[in-house]
Amino acid sequence: MLVSCSKKEVITMQKVDTGNVHFQYPSDWNLTTLKGIDSYISYLSKDEDTLWIEYGWYNAKIYNNLLQNNFFKQITIDGRETILETSRNRMGGFASLYIPKTDSLSGLYIRNRKGNIKEVLNIYKTVRIDNPKRKQFLNFDSKSYKTKSSPPGIVVYENNCLNCHSEYRYMIGPALDLNFVRSKGKRWMEKYISANKKSGESATECSQIKDSVQIKEITQYLYGNNLSD
Repeated sequence: MLVSCSKKEVITMQKVDTGNVHFQYPSDWNLTTLKGIDSYISYLSKDEDTLWIEYGWYNAKIYNNLLQNNFFKQITIDGRETILETSRNRMGGFASLYIPKTDSLSGLYIRNRKGNIKEVLNIYKTVRIDNPKRKQFLNFDSKSYKTKSSPPGIVVYENNCLNCHSEYRYMIGPALDLNFVRSKGKRWMEKYISANKKSGESATECSQIKDSVQIKEITQYLYGNNLSD
């Protein structure tokens, strides 16, 4: 009789540091780094799942196009507003973490194609920005997820406001850059977002957002948590 003994693989946590973003992944995932132009691009792979990572200066926003029929949640990670998006099938499928701005220019987008959402979310929970002192991992509770019919503030902002505005240059409306946003103040912006208005240069009807939670989430993204009203 033959007895086969195989040594159990020891899983350790590996680190990725790029710019001001830091996260960990289990050693049974394989990391491959690609050449990017002004960006960090890599992917993690395990079995049939692939997790793509892009960090850098983005001009295009990921929610400018039609929204998918997924769950969305806006959360704050180390002072930055973030969107967690998952497919409705929690047993397996798509999950992404999108931070439009980790600083004044760069953003982070991590997403998989299909696979074990629980494992993917465990990687997302390790994300840190600017090496904060917090010891605990992020907590993605399963409550308060939204759908594409009433998505979180960042999704509404990119899907509506950025049709006529840019964060970098003047388009139909003024650029929503940091200087313009700060010059107006949070309370002014809240009233403006909810007001009925038109562009001064065309008959374009500007989006009127009435949901108070969405307005709060948009201004949290635009102003952060430490700026005055």
